[in-house]
Amino acid sequence: MARVNLERRAQIGLAKRARTRAAILQAARGCYAAQNGTPVTVESVMQAAGLAKGTFYVHFEDLPALEAELGEALIQEMDERLQPARLTADHPLTRLATAITILLRDLAGARTQARLVVRAAVTVPEVRDAMRTHLRQDLADAEAAGLLALPSVDLAARLVTALCVQAAREIGDGRINVSTLPDIVRAILRLIGCAPSDAAMHESRAARHADAFAQETAATDGKKRPRRMARAPQGRPRQ
Repeated sequence: MARVNLERRAQIGLAKRARTRAAILQAARGCYAAQNGTPVTVESVMQAAGLAKGTFYVHFEDLPALEAELGEALIQEMDERLQPARLTADHPLTRLATAITILLRDLAGARTQARLVVRAAVTVPEVRDAMRTHLRQDLADAEAAGLLALPSVDLAARLVTALCVQAAREIGDGRINVSTLPDIVRAILRLIGCAPSDAAMHESRAARHADAFAQETAATDGKKRPRRMARAPQGRPRQ
């Protein structure tokens, strides 16, 4: 009688469980990014995943638990994408404009992601709070430098977040595209107290930072891709 490798069986079970959980999360992303904006339910997520409804509760306690995990993943993705670029700017308003520029450019290049961010910002408090937290850092520095015209950093963070979410909504619905983004960034800067000329300056600097970051990212991604093996030169055909 063949011996049963219990450790191997457990590893296979864990791998299968991880794949199922990942499939549910991926299906949830698709549901939240759907253009029709219909309410997301356990049933709709599991139907999209092609799995039985009961399987959901093996992995998540309820829909808010899934939303929280999906929100954590989005926060991590945004942090990894935005933080390195914004920290290259030494002026708080240029840092703020850089983060907004990169975020909106990314969303303009992937409308489904824009819709996902909008739904997450509305339904998952952690996502909205994370967006405000990073904004507060730059806005607090701007206030310390006497550059903030609004009465509080918290109010400024709420207003800027609301404008970013609305811009993402417009992008997701196809009403605006990447050509509109400089105007949006300048409008946000003017809202918090920038003079028009200063807003234009910080937006221009942010665009250059975003361009440089995009080039650096593309170069890094290119290095990570496996090189295709060159074909060996063929000998000359015989006459």
